[in-house]
Amino acid sequence: MEKRLLELSVCVEPDRRRLARFALDAVVALGGSPFRATARLDALLHALREAAANVQGGLQVALVAHGRELALCWEEAGGHARRERLDRVPEDPSESSLEALSRRLRRGSESTDPELLRRRNARFAAELERARERAAAEMAELEADLERKKAELQRSIREAETDSLTGLFNRGAFDARLEESLLHCARQDEPLSLVLLDLDFFKQMNDTHGHQFGDDYLRGMADAMRAAIREHVDLPCRTGGDEFAIIVFGDRDAAAGVAQRVLAAMEGRVSIGVGQRADGDAPEQLVARTDAALYLAKHRGRGQVATELELEAPDAPAAAAPGLGVRA
Repeated sequence: MEKRLLELSVCVEPDRRRLARFALDAVVALGGSPFRATARLDALLHALREAAANVQGGLQVALVAHGRELALCWEEAGGHARRERLDRVPEDPSESSLEALSRRLRRGSESTDPELLRRRNARFAAELERARERAAAEMAELEADLERKKAELQRSIREAETDSLTGLFNRGAFDARLEESLLHCARQDEPLSLVLLDLDFFKQMNDTHGHQFGDDYLRGMADAMRAAIREHVDLPCRTGGDEFAIIVFGDRDAAAGVAQRVLAAMEGRVSIGVGQRADGDAPEQLVARTDAALYLAKHRGRGQVATELELEAPDAPAAAAPGLGVRA
């Protein structure tokens, strides 16, 4: 059985010295005589020098093992194949030992061959670039997936907080946002006001004209509220069937201005109460005072705005106490 252990391109003297070193390594590894092989290499290198001079592009020389014999093989000008014995080792080497020796010689050859090093480095660079591109693509996909999930989460949150008919915040969102807003404004010592609104005689209109008319009327109320506030600042909410609220980030006068704009847009068919945050207010306290102002607006004939400051007026109804607002 013949095993090709190594093949090198021999062009110049350094190439021949490399070949001699690998050949001696193989002799020693297989138990041969390095002294005998060295003497033989002197003659072989001279022959290789002459052969390389007549071959363009470099002489390809192979180190082969055939049984116990190690030899150098090459093809000279004119296509003549030449085989020269280097040494004869004491025992037939096993296939596994020859394979291991071949791998070691090839690794050693690659580590000292500039062209092989260049190609290997280019291959490593290309592999690293491909890995970088894959990592960048995977990262981009992960970021896109994260953005999709964030958008889905935001959409889910909006849907959970939104009244499906009017598009306003629903009752659950109102409760949560009012509590958050009170805490924030208390920490920042900023004014916060609440506007509570009831459509006047909505039930009678709904019964008379039908639910489709009623739904359109509620959507018209939502549009009037959105038009009266600062977008992305104040918070319009639907808290019940015909009951609405607006959280206004401003003082009582600013909230009263919002209320008057809604009243005008609805042609005076809504009763409105206005209250402002006081120090130490919990959400229920602010809602109760504002609800009492709403009751006062209804008591005075509906279709108007009343503020909590008017609760002490002589004509304020005795029932206009916190939490006793009525709906009609």
